[in-house]
Amino acid sequence: MTYHYSFGGLRVRSQIELPGLVPAADGESGWAGDLDLAVETGSPIDHDVVSYEWRNGYRLRLGERDGRWLIRSRFDGSYLIDRDGRSMTLVAETMPPDAAAIEVLLRRVLTRVPMLQGAIAVHAASLLQDGGGILLIGRSGAGKSTLCAALTVQDGWQILGDDTALLWRPGAPMLGAGAKTVCLWPESRDGLELAAERSIPLASASGKSRCPVVAGDPPALVPLRALIFLDRRAELAEPRLERLEIAEAMTLIVPQIIHFNPSGASVQERVHAVSGLRELLHTRPAWRLVYPSDYAALPQVKALLRPLLTLGAVACDAQSATASR
Repeated sequence: MTYHYSFGGLRVRSQIELPGLVPAADGESGWAGDLDLAVETGSPIDHDVVSYEWRNGYRLRLGERDGRWLIRSRFDGSYLIDRDGRSMTLVAETMPPDAAAIEVLLRRVLTRVPMLQGAIAVHAASLLQDGGGILLIGRSGAGKSTLCAALTVQDGWQILGDDTALLWRPGAPMLGAGAKTVCLWPESRDGLELAAERSIPLASASGKSRCPVVAGDPPALVPLRALIFLDRRAELAEPRLERLEIAEAMTLIVPQIIHFNPSGASVQERVHAVSGLRELLHTRPAWRLVYPSDYAALPQVKALLRPLLTLGAVACDAQSATASR
């Protein structure tokens, strides 16, 4: 049996169920690319060469095996990916794969595959409202996941992703939808009054839990309306928005770019990401949201964000009008 999903702008055809992903109808159109996911039973696969290692959390190791990319973690599961990102094989010792192997697949492996097909990946949360999407960008601790959950659970937004945003077509930028979950620290979950019994601790042992959210299924690709850089300050009394110039926005977003192979020597991949984001910022507004750490300030924050969708839509219309002349 084949299961059809939408993830990060790709149509995923999988041999196993993938909980939390948006289902896709067979024959449906509108994706930026395709991915076939096969599953096999077998022992862990060794790398021919290791290119990069992440030493915390899942302790991922990225390298190559027989001409394909190979990603392994400290858990069961070997993820073999074709160089063009259109086919992947998960090799697991148990079938169906255990929960940790699926978690690594959804949170760390699938988020990298669209880069091989041309997507630009940014460390950011992304949301949909009124037909348009926004990015919430910030350093660790800036409150991306907390604000993402607050907007989704309390204000009717749709979550596109809480950790990695996948961008396509910088000239007319689109966001690819990811998994319909958000991962929160216990204090954020409790501050938002989410049910602790429905949350599932992450296998990474980071202390975060995966919290399912009730929301409709977003389309595969969503037009980007605005970029929001988060600046969370404990001493602040009330939130404010500051419009950013392109140069300042580029300074803030470049460190948040995610590369498929962080140690790779591919200048082309880096040029593609930086030039694409520069093109994007010429057509979409960027803002700094300076806001208090206090959860009581969230209603004010949400009131500031909603009008940005309208402003972003105006920018899109102006771009379209200019292009048609």
